Order: sequence, then C-alpha cells, then structure tokens
Amino acid sequence: MRKQLLTFRLLTAVGQLGLLSAGNWLGFAVDKSWVWWVPLVYLLLVMVSYFWLPRHALSKWQLLLDLAVWIAFFALLNGISNPLIWCLMLPILLAGLSQSIGFTWLMALLSNLSYVLLWFITPKSADAIHAGHEPFNAHVIGMWVGFVLISLLISYITTRLMQVIHRKNRQLVAIEQQRAEDQHIMTMATMATGLAHELGTPLNSIRLLANELMTAGVSEKTRHDDLTEIDAQVTRCQSTIREMVELASDSDYLNSRITDLRSLLHDLIKRFKQSHPDISVSIHAQEQQVASDALLELALLNVLNNSVAAKADHINIAAETRDNHIQLKISDNGLGQSVHQSEGLGIGLKLSRRILRSAGGGLDLTTHQHGAEVLVTLARVES
Repeated sequence: MRKQLLTFRLLTAVGQLGLLSAGNWLGFAVDKSWVWWVPLVYLLLVMVSYFWLPRHALSKWQLLLDLAVWIAFFALLNGISNPLIWCLMLPILLAGLSQSIGFTWLMALLSNLSYVLLWFITPKSADAIHAGHEPFNAHVIGMWVGFVLISLLISYITTRLMQVIHRKNRQLVAIEQQRAEDQHIMTMATMATGLAHELGTPLNSIRLLANELMTAGVSEKTRHDDLTEIDAQVTRCQSTIREMVELASDSDYLNSRITDLRSLLHDLIKRFKQSHPDISVSIHAQEQQVASDALLELALLNVLNNSVAAKADHINIAAETRDNHIQLKISDNGLGQSVHQSEGLGIGLKLSRRILRSAGGGLDLTTHQHGAEVLVTLARVES
C-alpha cells in the first residue's frame, strides 16, 4: 500500500502540472507563474517524506498534506469556480482505503470545510453569468451541495467496504490457521499410525522371545541369544521413536519438493525393508517428476504397511502415466477380502486417502480372494 500511495501522489503532482499546462482549454487561466511551484514543492515533499520519514509517520500526515496542496492549488486558480474542485474528494477516498473509519470521516469534514474556505476566498462578481444563462452563484451552490453529498457517500461506501474486506481477511486468516492446525493434527495422526506399524514387528518379536524365555528348560545359550535379540528389538523401537520425534520437530518437514518417482519409490522401499526384511517388493516405474513431501511418503508407507497387516509376503508396484496424473498400482497377495479377520490397522489407509486427496490425488482400494490392489493417484510435474 505504501508504494501504491507513492505512485498515486507522483501521478497527482504530474497531473497538476498537466492541468496547469491545459488551464486555458479547461476553462481557468493561469495568470500567476509562481502557481507552478505548488505541484513542484508537493512532489519534493512527497519524495522527502517517503525516503526520510519513518513509516509510521507517513500515512495520516501525507493525507493531510494532500488536502493542503489541493487547497493551495484551487485557492490560486479561481477557487470553487475551478471545474476540477471535485479533486478535494481524492484525500477522502485514500483515507477510506488506508486509514481507520474515524480518520476517514475526519478527512471528509476537513474536505468540506476546505470547500467552504475556498468559497470565502474566491473572487465574486455580482454580474457573473455562467454558461447557459444560469446565475453563477446558483450554479456554485449546486456544486457545493453535490460535493457535500458525494463526499459523504464516498466516506460511507469506502468505510463500509473496508470493514467488509477486513472482516473477510480476518476470516481467511482464521481459516488458514484452522487449516494449518488440521494439517498438523493429520501429520501427527499419520506419524502415529506409521509409528504403530513400525513398532508392531519388533514388539511382536519381543513378545515371542519373552514367551520363549518363560519356557522351562531353556538353555543358557538360547537365553543369551533371546536376550540379545530383545535388546536389538528395543534399540530398533527407540530408533523409530527418535526418528519420528526428529521429523515432527523439523521445520522443513512438510516442504514440498520435486523428485523422480523411481528414486522416491526406491528410497521408500529401502525404508520399508528395514522393518520388514522378509517382504519382497518389485517396482516397475519410469523416470518422471512428481511433487513429494514427508506426508506423501508416510501415506505411501502406510499403504505398504497395510499390505503387511493383511499378511502379504509380496508387493508389486507399477506406475502408469495418465494425462496430468501418475497412477501407482500397488498390489499384494495378502488376505484380501478376509482382511477383517486380521489385526490390521485400517486407520492408516484412511489417513493416506485423506493426505492424497488434499494433495490433488486419490486412493482407491479393491480387494479380492487372493489379495488387494490399491490405486494411488499422484500429481505429475512436467519436466
């Protein structure tokens, strides 16, 4: 707004110089050569105030300066008989767009008082006849009444308009804050779901080893091996939790980036195999660019973990390009239609669908007797 007001004031100074140049054509004579100093001094004051005064001291004082310059301009050029007297409304309009309601109405009052002041200092002639044979004073009175009504109307409309705009802006800020909070909650829920899947395998291993240790007649070597494995699985759980905490505290965690789809899938499978080394995964994808972030990676990881929860031992990932989207077909040989009998966590798939939809993609699940097929839609980025 500050730069826009500077541009407006520069145009005002240039416009006043143009009006002085075209004074005879517009109906007022410029018989005082030093009148040209008004826009020149105004231009100098605008530049000085913009570059040397503090920002908080600019707006209101410059609006008062604008009004003072217009008063001086018309006082030297026929006063209220100048056909451009309506320019006194410009400071009111600027005040309505950039200042408070109270200051806008103050500018309206000052502009109207300025009009009255110009009325008293305008040279009068009892014999002055306006074009169309109307008494000059009657015409001037009509101009003044119109000025008062229009200035009040401008003040009312601009203040009401800015009230609506400010209210809408506050609503947009509130919506954006709510969206950020929802995004954060969704992130934490997705991370929690991923954490549950990541911890599921080591916790199951710890439970089996603990049951074995409680069995009578366990040899010392077996006991030592089981305790070593339990310690390794506990370390694995701690590493998973630490990784999640680091991701949650990373300010760049949700920043989107452009990456190659095949590289993304290979990195994802490498991370997946750390928790599920016995699951075989095959990838069929070409080099193509996609927009990726940590949430998308968690969503895809949840899909893979869902296959593990369905007792699958092989997962196949195939990518196809469809118009402006990329479709990932993730199929497994798990329980499929009987998955409800397993201990799978369905909330991970629901969160993945929500994440992909918010990113302009989608997720569809189809189950059959010999497994399931998940169709993931991603936004494609042109190379």
